[in-house]
Amino acid sequence: MKKLKRTFLIIILLLLFLLPTIALAQGSGFSETFDDSTLQEWEAPHGVSVENGVLKISDGGFALHFGDWSEITLMLKFKFSGEGEGAVNYYFRDEGRYGFVFSENVLYLEKETPQGMEMLGDAKAAVLQPDTWINLKIIVSDGQHQIYLNDELQVTITDPSPLETGAVMFNSRGLTLEFDDLSVQGTPGFGAMPEGEDSPEGEESPMEGEAPPIVEGAPEVGETTAPATDTTQPATTSQTKDSLMQELFSSQANPTDLTTFLINMVLAAIAAFILSLVYIHWGSSLSNRRKFAANFMLMTITTTFIILVVRSSVALSLGLVGALSIVRFRTAVKEPEELAYLFFAIGIGIGLGDNQRLITLLALVIGIIIIGLNKLLRRAEADVNLHLSIASQQPAKVELEQIESVLRQHTAKMKLLRFDETAEMLEAGFLIEFREMSQLNETKQELRALSEQIEITFMDNKGVW
Repeated sequence: MKKLKRTFLIIILLLLFLLPTIALAQGSGFSETFDDSTLQEWEAPHGVSVENGVLKISDGGFALHFGDWSEITLMLKFKFSGEGEGAVNYYFRDEGRYGFVFSENVLYLEKETPQGMEMLGDAKAAVLQPDTWINLKIIVSDGQHQIYLNDELQVTITDPSPLETGAVMFNSRGLTLEFDDLSVQGTPGFGAMPEGEDSPEGEESPMEGEAPPIVEGAPEVGETTAPATDTTQPATTSQTKDSLMQELFSSQANPTDLTTFLINMVLAAIAAFILSLVYIHWGSSLSNRRKFAANFMLMTITTTFIILVVRSSVALSLGLVGALSIVRFRTAVKEPEELAYLFFAIGIGIGLGDNQRLITLLALVIGIIIIGLNKLLRRAEADVNLHLSIASQQPAKVELEQIESVLRQHTAKMKLLRFDETAEMLEAGFLIEFREMSQLNETKQELRALSEQIEITFMDNKGVW
């Protein structure tokens, strides 16, 4: 019992050590409820105010939050009124920006670079009604943009040449906009402008006091939008095919950020180490658990690495099924518990490889708690499952009814598996369950009392390893 408590304490301490890492693993970001009317860390030169905890932007106004983020998850509530368009811009910097542009029943995603404006995709959204609060969520991962309105997916778009990092900006062109409960989570970009600081001396602000246009030649409200073609750089069909083929077979289409890779690999190692401790001290396998648990570290790290590499390229992602074939082992898995722990280790690797860090680590914590509680409860009411073989011969041969009568008195469960009897001998096999080891000795003594020549064999029902 002392060893169990010590092991439980060690695991709890490791989990407590892991909690700050979980917070780090989720990346950095910021949240804003607009309770501070001074709008610190924002640039809002005109047309912007804070009233009753809500950011309001009038026609021609804009508000920029300093920072530089990649792989973001942006969530907010917004409301609009009037005729025109509003935009939620992200990855906003000199090199370009993405813009979620909306008006009544219309939304689309645009991309602006020094080469021009590009329409990435559009969707009809019946939920976009004026004077109504709408929940917006934008998830950007490896060039893929997913836009949700009121928790319903509206648009999924993949940019083959994604922008890397940038700030967040709201602007209006004809609408009166209201924003609240802003939250941005992502990875800080390298060389980013620190939050709350102005642009470096001698360098112009991205806006220069004016909101950039939402779309050059944007479609009027209510018109059906269509992908725009830059007339200054016409693209031929063959060039488009070559670009698609190059993108498909490029192994470095969207390379994984080095910081993300290192964080995921460290978390995989820590999670595998904790899982190995749980299996060593709380597992019930009869095999060498310490030796078997040593595989968890390599298994989890390898799976994490494979998924990180596979998800970074369209072509490599086609080999995902082959990558998951690592669950097929040439060495026989002796017990189902071993297979369960192996799948747990692989699941951790897959989750971390897909950057689902918080969910993966929470699943590890919940799994450990369930395993620990199950172990504690089973220790309070431990069961001993044995295979009993009995042989008796003349002249002191016992009857089957006598044996069953003894077993019923001292066993919790009894099942007859085999029975052979001749005039000279009797052989019987039972599967029995004892609640306590003392019941085994009592059963043995009473069976001996039936006949001194009786042969009794107790064997673990899992077999001999």
